[in-house]
Amino acid sequence: MTFFDSLNSFKAPDFNGDGRTDLFSFDLTTRIPEINLSANIRTSASSPIFFIPEGWQTPKYGDFNQDGKTDLVWRNPKTGENAIWLMDGTSSLDAQWLDSLQGTWTEVVGDFDGNGTSDLFWYNSTTGEFQIWAMNGAQRVKRSIAQIEPGWEPAAANFISDHRHELFWRNPLTGQNAVWTIDPQTLGISGEWLEAKSPTWNYEIIDYNGDGRSDLFWRDRLTGQNQIWLWTSDSLQPDPIAIDLPSTSSDFVIKTGDFDGNHKTDFLVRNPSTGENQIWRAGDIEVQISDIPAQSATFFPEIGDYNGDRFSDIRWVSVTGQENVIWFSDGKLPQSIATE
Repeated sequence: MTFFDSLNSFKAPDFNGDGRTDLFSFDLTTRIPEINLSANIRTSASSPIFFIPEGWQTPKYGDFNQDGKTDLVWRNPKTGENAIWLMDGTSSLDAQWLDSLQGTWTEVVGDFDGNGTSDLFWYNSTTGEFQIWAMNGAQRVKRSIAQIEPGWEPAAANFISDHRHELFWRNPLTGQNAVWTIDPQTLGISGEWLEAKSPTWNYEIIDYNGDGRSDLFWRDRLTGQNQIWLWTSDSLQPDPIAIDLPSTSSDFVIKTGDFDGNHKTDFLVRNPSTGENQIWRAGDIEVQISDIPAQSATFFPEIGDYNGDRFSDIRWVSVTGQENVIWFSDGKLPQSIATE
């Protein structure tokens, strides 16, 4: 699994390592997680795994044994219990308990020491305590513990071209932003402040220009303004270049992917009222906008590579969950259509 892939595998699961986006669901009522493996133009029948007792939340994705297959990190915030499932398709190769953490801890999955396997960063939003766990499979091999002020939200990113993750921090109340780099040997921290951004702006970590490094996509949830922060050097300095994208109505749905296979982030922009859709393709200083066919307003989009050809596809899911349609892309959308 390449580093570029590993950054995105935390969003889109691939449980059997075939390069196709698989489907994972966890019904909080029945407590049964299910995996659907993508094969050719459709997904296989769902495979229930195990009954998960009350209190466990939806797991996060990683690759803890460097086999190119998505693994699952489970947490029960009521009891503080934590576990890792090392996956092979729809089967768990190994399920192991981790140390418990009592309180309001949130886990972030990333490769913080650059050895190609996922590690864990833990942050207690109430106390400000944090822990970095360097992992080898489901075993913790190194730990760092310290404390900062509470109230921040961390996420894994790769702003510096060093083949390991940094932490992007945002304070949702003050709008402050910062980046931490982590020493792979000592797990020590160094940080830099970024420009603040009003709390009304939400962000997504992307790679706008395809250089293998993270950029930030900002969207103001009240005004519909959109902006890119783009880094062009091998460090966080100088400050990022701000690229203003077209504004939309604040209720428009925007999803990110790579629809033309050039490793640059593209945008699916959808009017949820009319079902009209556009693709915004990344350019140097502005996006290239093209209309694509409309899809009924009774569907919502999910982005993944469902046939393993390195192009992002659109999976349309009906609000009832009874009808799913995949639009495959080879640079053109839709290049072909399949109904699940």
